[in-house]
Amino acid sequence: MAVTPIDKIVSAVNRIGERTYDQRQANKQSSNQRRNTFVDIYGLDIARQGDTNNHACFGVSISPDLIYYERWEFKIDIRPFAMPVAGGGTTDSVNATVANTSLTTNGTTITPNPHGHATAPHSHNLTAGISIIPSTISNFEVFIGTPEMSDADMINLTEHLKAQHPGEWPSGQGLFPSGELDKFDILKAVGRLHDWQKGAVLTSGYKIIQFRANGVFNASLVNYLKYSAVNR
Repeated sequence: MAVTPIDKIVSAVNRIGERTYDQRQANKQSSNQRRNTFVDIYGLDIARQGDTNNHACFGVSISPDLIYYERWEFKIDIRPFAMPVAGGGTTDSVNATVANTSLTTNGTTITPNPHGHATAPHSHNLTAGISIIPSTISNFEVFIGTPEMSDADMINLTEHLKAQHPGEWPSGQGLFPSGELDKFDILKAVGRLHDWQKGAVLTSGYKIIQFRANGVFNASLVNYLKYSAVNR
C-alpha cells in the first residue's frame, strides 16, 4: 500500500511526541535534588559461640555506595550458655533387667560353659528445662578481615582495642567495656594499622569480625555503625 503525505505527517507528529515525552522525563529527573542517606545501626546484638579450636565469627555488611564512616564501635558481651535440658544434661535413672540363664551340672562340668546374661533394651530420658552453663575464656583476641582472607591473614586489633579501655578486656563473663557509654572504637584502632590493613577494613563490602579465645564461650557483638552512602 502506498504511503500518502498524510501518513508521513502522522508518523512525524508521533516521533515528535515521543521525543518531547523523553525530554520532559530527563528534565524532571535532572531537576530533582539527590541527597545522601545515612545508615545508622545503634547497638545491634549478634550472638555467636566459640571455643579453643573454633572462632566466634560475626558478619558486617557495608554498602558499596559508602562515602565515609561516622562511627564504628562495639561492645563485647560474654554470656553463659542456656541449654534446653534440666540438670546440665543429666538423664533419668533406668533399671536394667538381666535375663536368666539356666545352668546344669554333671560332676565338675557346668553347662553351658561359658555362659552369659543378656540385658533388656532400655533408654534414658532427658528432663526438659533450662540449664545455665558458664562461659570460660582466656587469651581473648579480636580480629577483622574479609571472607577471602585466611585466618592467618586476618588483622589483629587486640592490642589497639585493649589500649582504649585499660582493665576492661574480656577475661570472663560480663559486658566489656562496662561503662554504659563506653565502647571499643574500630575506626580509632584502624588509625594505628598499616595502609594495606586500613584498606581491608575501611573499604565497602562484607567484613568478618572474629572473637578468638581459649575455652568454651557464648559471645555477643553489640555493633554501633553509622556511615553515609549515595542515595540511588
